[in-house]
Amino acid sequence: MPPNPPPDPVVLRAHATDAQCASSDARRGARALETGDADGVIVTWDTTTRRAVGRRQAHAPASGVLAMRDVAIRTTGDASTSSRAMRVTQGKDGSLKFWRRGDGDDGDATEMVERAVYTRVHGFCRVASDCDDLIAFAGDARGTIVVMRASNGNVACGTPAVGSEDDDDDPKIGVVMCVRFVRSTHLLAGYEDGTVILWALNFESGVGEIVFRRRAHGETALCVDVDAGGEGAVTGGADGVLVRYAIEFVTKSEVNVRVLRTHGPYTDVVSASSKQPGVSACSIRRDGKIVACGCWDGKIRVFEYKARSKGRLLAVLKYHDATVTDVLFAPDDSFLVSTSRDGTVAMWNIF
Repeated sequence: MPPNPPPDPVVLRAHATDAQCASSDARRGARALETGDADGVIVTWDTTTRRAVGRRQAHAPASGVLAMRDVAIRTTGDASTSSRAMRVTQGKDGSLKFWRRGDGDDGDATEMVERAVYTRVHGFCRVASDCDDLIAFAGDARGTIVVMRASNGNVACGTPAVGSEDDDDDPKIGVVMCVRFVRSTHLLAGYEDGTVILWALNFESGVGEIVFRRRAHGETALCVDVDAGGEGAVTGGADGVLVRYAIEFVTKSEVNVRVLRTHGPYTDVVSASSKQPGVSACSIRRDGKIVACGCWDGKIRVFEYKARSKGRLLAVLKYHDATVTDVLFAPDDSFLVSTSRDGTVAMWNIF
């Protein structure tokens, strides 16, 4: 059966250059949206009126905005501990900026940078957040990852370099290209050579440990997402393949990871081919029923994700004229957002 015909998107236009990333802004409500572009500009949208309501120069034009994430900054008083929401933005120059919101209603006027951190890596790995106090980002060109506490800027944990140029049995896997938290205790990361690793974070020793490693992609792993329950994940790569994983927490320290297949319960690789090279972005809907992946050909492919599904292709969304740079489901699952190098932002009402 062919996939369902795609709906017509609502197109949002305010970017003068590549739209690179999207983020729902929980501080402004479930239907608030922010998008960042290659000129370093962040646009705030009201998705109900479908109009831009704020605009700010967040990063230098030469850097652009690579990612935006929510964190919760914790403060401890004499009798209690409180937290406040902040936004972390990332530039391709390795800069991380921590934004706080003022008391006014004008989002554009009340966003202020509280501090900035400059990492060692200028690249394409987007910062990850556990939506609490932890963020993770590429550490250096050897493929390390740094886990930092957003509240104080201290390093909480990290992962070592993997492989060696002189060891044929354990070759270097390149720089980290994408990373996501799994239940605040683990990281799922994709690497330059297509390897995917699940790291267990050890906050006592400060060094992460490998609990799963597989060269899941024939080319560079470009994107990763983890479902809301931390029980599954997907990765997309330059090989045009979307790979699905099942994650089982036996105990806090023992985790089993299976790479699923579309056929049979005993196979160990399930992939849904995009039929065009390059899966550049992926997002699992919070209800765990579907996953969307944005591709180099400008299309968005929507697959089954729920447990025991065959991963069928459900729809192919066509609007963008260039690579899809990000896809994101709204917090209430009411719509899907896509950004593209063609400078447009599209809102899709699906299923």
